Amino acid sequence: SCGRKSNVPCDSLNIPTSGASYQTVCGTFRGYQVGSPDAFRKLNNTIATNIETYYVDGVTVTYGSPGNRHHVFTYAAGLTERTDIVHYETCPCTGGGNLPPQFVGSDYYCESG
Repeated sequence: SCGRKSNVPCDSLNIPTSGASYQTVCGTFRGYQVGSPDAFRKLNNTIATNIETYYVDGVTVTYGSPGNRHHVFTYAAGLTERTDIVHYETCPCTGGGNLPPQFVGSDYYCESG
């Protein structure tokens, strides 16, 4: 996938394992901040409770199939890293952003450009 389509909230890239078992997932990606990313902003004032719904502006790695996904790691993009701004679009570590959903736990990283 080379970027999110502007008319849909998310896009997926499936990487087949050809039946091979694995215990570790490694990889890299490069992202560029455009506009005002929302990190873990609530959608319609609701925290996501289901991995199949929108819950982050960023990249998330999961395994499984739709309806049976399991979270591995999320990279969130926030509006700013300034700690003097308390805003829901910032990263949680700034003291103003929303915490990630429970299914993400502490398996995430959030930053801003």
